[in-house]
Amino acid sequence: MGGYFGDRIDGSELVAALGLVFVVAGVSLWSQSVLPTTASIQAALYELVLHVLFGGVVLVLGVHIERSELASDERFTVMVWCFSGFLFFFALAVWSELGSLLAGEFTAAFASQVVTLGSMGGAFGVIAGVNHGRSERNRRLAERNEDQRETLVLLTRLLRHDIRNDMMAINGHADIVADHVDPEGESSLEVIQRRSDAIVRLLRDTDTLVETLGAEREFERVDLSTVLDDELASIADSHPEVDIDADVPDGLWVVADGLVHQLFSNLLGNAVAHNDAESLTVRVEAERNGTTVETVVADSGVGIPEVRREEVFELGEQGEASNGDGLGLYLVSRLADVYGGEVTLDESPEGGARFRVELPAAD
Repeated sequence: MGGYFGDRIDGSELVAALGLVFVVAGVSLWSQSVLPTTASIQAALYELVLHVLFGGVVLVLGVHIERSELASDERFTVMVWCFSGFLFFFALAVWSELGSLLAGEFTAAFASQVVTLGSMGGAFGVIAGVNHGRSERNRRLAERNEDQRETLVLLTRLLRHDIRNDMMAINGHADIVADHVDPEGESSLEVIQRRSDAIVRLLRDTDTLVETLGAEREFERVDLSTVLDDELASIADSHPEVDIDADVPDGLWVVADGLVHQLFSNLLGNAVAHNDAESLTVRVEAERNGTTVETVVADSGVGIPEVRREEVFELGEQGEASNGDGLGLYLVSRLADVYGGEVTLDESPEGGARFRVELPAAD
């Protein structure tokens, strides 16, 4: 019904009109019946406020609703709440004076009750209607956001599946032709392989980032020792020239989920990608400190200037010489925050970058 009449009746104007009627009626009753019989100025002013306050609230809210972004059906709903509140309190006033009314007596006191109680009910109705309209709008926005998130997840999965397959095919063919490329073309072949790997990393990071946006995430006990061992082994396999110094004891359990490996994969990959791998040392240390597990990932590379150590965690931030996508360190910070942890950056003893990741320890 709201949608049908809302296109024809602007509820805000009727609410404002009802408020104006209350104010005019309140002032008239006060000046005609209350003021002449009131002994003190304070009492007269109190009665004036009592007669016009709630009517003024209805009037102001009606004007506010007219200028707000509420849709026509939402304004209609506010009007229904307003008039429902007015009629309910009007009925109370009638019930309290029912005997006199049945006897044909219509007193000034009854008129004052109708104005004060009716305007009070209308004001409460408007406030309740506005809150109801806002809650409905928030519910619709939440549903729309959830639909958009699901669509984004679907599109990301499609991209991950199709483009990753294409990139793997490109890399595979690049490996096949590697032995047949002239020395002059080797640099171009390396660019193809490097950019293909970068696109695959971008898809992986984007997919992980979308998964962190889930409204409901379930965390569990994760063996961080195994996660770190796996990521270090992966770096050693892909970059055997990197010197890895690891001190990761067994039995380090944290509260996280299956995405936690992406956090350390990005940190280790970042160290290798932005430094000379042949002269690089990566040091990883982990230990439990009370209720948290602290992991340090440090390298002997060129490091990150102190003035940029805060902004590197922002979405899309890249170094001057970086060919990355600007997602890696943002994803690291995002995942740490999702797990209730923290990641900080300073300088390693060797002059490179040192990341400290604190995650909640599992019992």
